[in-house]
Amino acid sequence: MPLTYDSGKTYDSGLRYTDGPVVPVVIMQKKKGRSYMAGNPVSENDDEALAMAEDVADGLHDIGATLGVTGVTEALTRAAITLCHDADNGLGNAKDARQVASDGLQTADDSARAFVAAAKSVLAGFLGNRWNARWEPTGFPNESTAVPEMQEERMNLCRSLKDYFTANPTREFAALNVTAAIADARYTALSDARQLLAQKDTDQGNKMKARDAAYDALRKLLRSFITDLKRFLADDDERWHTFNLSAPSDPVTPEPVESLTLAPGLPGKIVASWPRAPRATRYRPFVQIVGVDEEAVARDAVHDLTVDLDGFTTGQTVKVYIVAANDDGEAPASETKEILVP
Repeated sequence: MPLTYDSGKTYDSGLRYTDGPVVPVVIMQKKKGRSYMAGNPVSENDDEALAMAEDVADGLHDIGATLGVTGVTEALTRAAITLCHDADNGLGNAKDARQVASDGLQTADDSARAFVAAAKSVLAGFLGNRWNARWEPTGFPNESTAVPEMQEERMNLCRSLKDYFTANPTREFAALNVTAAIADARYTALSDARQLLAQKDTDQGNKMKARDAAYDALRKLLRSFITDLKRFLADDDERWHTFNLSAPSDPVTPEPVESLTLAPGLPGKIVASWPRAPRATRYRPFVQIVGVDEEAVARDAVHDLTVDLDGFTTGQTVKVYIVAANDDGEAPASETKEILVP
């Protein structure tokens, strides 16, 4: 089926397409004497790396003992997978805790800002509305009676106003919560919230490093296993496929995406997802709006196994298929699915 490409764009194959329907070029397979690793790239996408590890672990469970594999075992692979899942959970919890701390800081800062504004109103009755030397002991910065724009200045001003109202208790106004005690409470709450957020920032950074280290270790393990498997299997042994890996004698271009799922997203959007295709390093969605597009139109390639597709109107019918690709070429298109846009 002819495909319509945007004029002037260059796609993964490096070819430049012009206006109008074109027939994709069939890329001849190249005999390169490539290493096995080139046929089974370990993806830098975490989800794809985990999926590959699960496939390897399942294959080791089925035939690992028969092959006599003793280096990268099923137990070692599943332990690495568990570490990645635990690291993902740890990072997710750290992000959530940081958001809670950030929300708490916002609340404390809003309270401090409101207190400073109320204090300014009260003090204006004693010191005048415009800045003068009598305002100096209050701690209002920048020779201004305005509520400071910087959070640090608002925090420090609350501390200064605590001292000021302690020294000048007759200028407190309890009905508006303008007192030395409340100034101190606002200062302490804001200072503590800032410190807590800094702690959560540090924890999130550490959890991110731990997550990255876990996935680096998983990728290293997978590369070691793929390299080592050549000692046990011939280049054309079908048992490579037990691990969902390509045999060295297999084509270098990727396998097609075997299945495609479309799901409704937010209004005007849909979500497409699919399983990993052997040897694929990226995937390009092709989208056709029924009754609008004469042919399927290529969208930007992605490296994940899911993509949010938008630009639709609620009630339209949309057809989608996925083309897997790597640096050596493209696979045949997946099956085409259609969905009614929410």
